Amino acid sequence: MSVATADGVILKGILAYPETAPGTRYPLAVLAHQYPATGDSFGPLLDDLLDLGIATLAFDLRGHGASTTGPAGPVVIETPHGFGLEPFGKAFMASIESVGFHRIDDDILRVAGWGAAQNFVDASRMLLIGASIGASGALLAAPRVPGLKGLMTFGAAGAPAFGDDAPARIRKALEGLKASCYLASSEGDPFSGADNVRSWSAGLGHVASRLVPGDDHGMAIYYGVRDEVLAFIKKLKIVD
Repeated sequence: MSVATADGVILKGILAYPETAPGTRYPLAVLAHQYPATGDSFGPLLDDLLDLGIATLAFDLRGHGASTTGPAGPVVIETPHGFGLEPFGKAFMASIESVGFHRIDDDILRVAGWGAAQNFVDASRMLLIGASIGASGALLAAPRVPGLKGLMTFGAAGAPAFGDDAPARIRKALEGLKASCYLASSEGDPFSGADNVRSWSAGLGHVASRLVPGDDHGMAIYYGVRDEVLAFIKKLKIVD
């Protein structure tokens, strides 16, 4: 995949189809990863989705992996200079401005639109999946995906990168969604993932929440919630 963003960054990704029932129209999962990873960080989940009969479109967020070409030259995230939370946080904050993290929700929407237009994809059966900053972007993009049937997040974080009012906008987006949602985080997520799950899911019957022990972030919690994730997807009944 090659998709141009509103400000000219070229996003790269891979569309993969299940190997079963060739020629079938498949539901599509669009996956937005965490900082400072790539779409490959969804590897175990991608395998599980394909096994279930769901096509996958995992892409590198702007400034990450292969998505580093901009109209004025390279666009590359800042990465931690050292180890631990302090250098990590400094690099993340610097990347918000230099890479334009506030555009990630619109990037996701453009990628989803590209995927929905491809052969053998059923645009009426869409999934959005995100981790950390990619999760916050997916939550903000979700109301603009007409065929959305399900939304899953892992350690959703970094919402203020989209503006001071982004946490409130995410809650409002979830309140208005008709799609089933699953929000997961570790209890000790160092980037407020657990607090986000609690505040964004509270009182919403269509939003399932899960907090697992530990302090892992983003897709690092996947094996702790894998069985629940697969059960959630099966309940959506999007696979023939």
